This record gives sequence, structure tokens and C-alpha cells, in this order.
Amino acid sequence: MYLFIFCSLFSFTAEASLRAMLDLTLKRNLQVEQARVNMLQRQQDQIIIDANYSTKLQLESSFLDSDFERDPFSLVDANTAWSHELTLAKPFSWGGELSLSNTHRSLSPKSSLPESYLFEQRISYVQDFGKNLFGNAFKAQVNATQLESEVAKLELTRQERDQILTVAKLYIEAAGQVSLQKLEEEALDRAKKRLSYVSKQVRDGLRERVDGLRSQENLLARESALYQVQERLWQLREEAALLTSSNVGNFKFNANGLEEDWIKPWQGWHLKENVDRQLLLKRLETLRERARTRKVQDFADVKLITSYGTNNWELRRSQALSQGRLGQDTDQWSVALQVSMPWGNDAAKAEAQKVAIEQQMLRRYQENWSEVLIQTARTLGERHKILAKNLEVTIERVGLAKKALEAYNSLYAKGRVNLEQVITAEEQLILDEKLVISSRQSLATLTLEAQALAGRLVKFLYQDVDL
Repeated sequence: MYLFIFCSLFSFTAEASLRAMLDLTLKRNLQVEQARVNMLQRQQDQIIIDANYSTKLQLESSFLDSDFERDPFSLVDANTAWSHELTLAKPFSWGGELSLSNTHRSLSPKSSLPESYLFEQRISYVQDFGKNLFGNAFKAQVNATQLESEVAKLELTRQERDQILTVAKLYIEAAGQVSLQKLEEEALDRAKKRLSYVSKQVRDGLRERVDGLRSQENLLARESALYQVQERLWQLREEAALLTSSNVGNFKFNANGLEEDWIKPWQGWHLKENVDRQLLLKRLETLRERARTRKVQDFADVKLITSYGTNNWELRRSQALSQGRLGQDTDQWSVALQVSMPWGNDAAKAEAQKVAIEQQMLRRYQENWSEVLIQTARTLGERHKILAKNLEVTIERVGLAKKALEAYNSLYAKGRVNLEQVITAEEQLILDEKLVISSRQSLATLTLEAQALAGRLVKFLYQDVDL
């Protein structure tokens, strides 16, 4: 699978900084892209709500072919008829709707009666005095949608932070592996020189032959350690390829990043900027608005409908059109009150209960969230102090180990110590050097976690450090 990824995805081959990988992550990471799509969808929901209040044009046409007998109540004969109705309507956010309708009918009786025409114009206004009085339902829906859009934006921010943190940790580990590779290469070079020196000193004695074998074994051990580092580097490149959706097979991690001063105090700590905290509060606010929206929907639907219309029925189409327009004497006024009340409404009650359960859960998180954040920050601070002190100690150990190895090499050349003591001194040096790399890596990783907790990770990586 990894080979397929390396062969098919965008190639990123130049040596670059962590920021280049972060740019790729923000642009191409699938989790980030999904969160971005979700945010865009929530933004479209707001457009949809506004579109529901745009002007609407409706055309309805129908044809009738009837062989009914004469109706004694309406005296309608069998006939054929065409009916066309064109309506222009404009709904308003305050719960009203104004509409203008134009109706044209042509009637062709199947008796000896002539064809006749009807034209009717009507203007109507409907005002909601129930759930959408003064636009209550509209405002609640708009507010809920706006908050959901803000939640989606924060979720995108959190996803970007999580993926950036993962990539940054991976980069730090890879930089450490590059440093280890350099360390192992230097140790391998010393092992080769040692083997060459010992080979020239070996005679027929048992001790000399043992030194030769031990030197060869030490050389192979250093080669094996180097291969392990190189194999881990390839693993990290594969992981980076998945995170950035790119081919980073030839990416060269910059080991100088570990040389940053990770001991310096952290600056700009503001836990209020913590993304998880912001998201929690915004979700609670959204749930409260959803509950209010749900409550508004349970109100009675009370509508006042008023209309004014005129019509005219003529044997000539032109007369029907001209004399059926608004303002003629053949007019009609109407006023109606429409009331619709929910009965039972179990589905709405169940939806409200779902919102209440989710609110209860989030409130429990909120009650302890600030304390958890402060405690976590305090813990990270204490860990930072310990790691910083440990780094100072390991650096001092490396200096002493180097001096010890130089002394053992000098004594071995004089025959005062055996080869095993020299190799042991060198292995101790390598171990101490690895501890320095590990301490730097731990400090860097801890600092990244702290900056993520404080909501400053992106700014920190792009502005405050040079990796």
C-alpha cells in the first residue's frame, strides 16, 4: 500500500523545513479536508435559510374534459376547460407573506353555449401570529445555524491542530533519527579504524586474535544499529506520506530543529485560547439555541389571512383580461383566521429529550474543564523542568564520556587496558549521546503539546521556531 502511495501521489523531494510539511498537511490531509467540507456545508445551510425567503414565481396549468351531467347546485354542464394560474409571492422573516395571483380560465361547454373566459387577480397577505410572531422561529433557526457553522469552524481548527501536532511530533522524531544516523555513522567510522588498527597489531597470541574478533563484532553491531535507524526513518516517511497525502520518500528531515532552545520558558500562555474549551462552550451554546428552536416549533400555528381580488367573466378574452384587473367593481374582500395546534407531539418531545441529554453531558465536562486544563498545564510545566534538567545532565555526561574514551584509547595504545574496556567506554559514549538526542526530542514534543494546549501551536510553529 505504501509503495502505491509513493508512486501515485504528489512528489515532494526537496529538502525543506517542517513548515513545508505543515503546508502540505493543511492543504491535503484527508481529515482536515473532511472538516473543511463540513464547515462549508454548514455555511451553505445559512444560504438555504435565506433562500427560503426569496421571491417565488409559481405557474400552474390544468386541463379538464368533463362529461358530468348538469349539477343541480351549480348548474355546470359537461365541458372542457383550461386553467392557468401565475403567482408571485414574497415571504418575509417577520412571519408575513405577500402574494399576487393571476388566474385565467377558458370554458368550452359541450352544449350549445358559447365559449367563455375568466380572468381574476388577487392580492393576499398572510401573517403568522403563532410560532413565527415577529420572526421568532426565523431568528431561532438563523441563530442555531450560525452557531452550528461556528462549531464546524472550530472543529476544523481542532482538526488542523491535531494533524499539525501529529506531523510536528513525527518531524521531531525523524529529526532525532537523522541525528542518531549521524551518530551511528561516526561510531561506525571509529569501529572501522579500530578494526584496522587492531588487525595490524594481531599476532599469534590468543589475546590478539580475540581483540580482532571483538573488533569485527563491534563493527557489525554498529552497522546493525545504523540499519535500524535507517529503517525507522523509512517508516516515518511512510507515515508522513499518509498524513500529507504526498510522496515524501526523498524528504530529508532537518536535524537542526533539535538544536532549538527548548529549555527557554514558555511565553504567551492563555488557556482561554484552548480550542477544545472553545468548542465545548460553543457546542453548549448551540444546544441551548437548538432547544429554544425546538420549543418555538411546538407553539400553535396561528395565521391571519387577508385578501382582495377582482374578476370578470366574458365571452371575449380581451374583455375578461381588461375588466378583471385589480380596482374593478367586481371585487371581493376576505379575512380568515387559521389555527393549528400540536396534539401529543411525541416526536418533538423525544427530540427535546435528546437535546437535554446532550446538554447534561456537556455541562458535566464544563464543570471540571477549567480545573483539568490548569492541572494539565501545571503537569506539563513540571515535566518540562525535569526534562530540562535531565538534558543538562546528559550533555555533561557526553563531555565526560568523550574524555574517558580518549583516555582509554591512549591507554590501549600503550597496552595498559584491554580492547573490551575501550569498546565499553565507546558504547557508554554512544548511549550518552543517544540520551541527549532523546532528551531534546522529549523536550520538543512536550513543548509542542503545551503550545497545542494553549491554542498557540500554529503560530508557534510558523513564527516562533525554525524547524
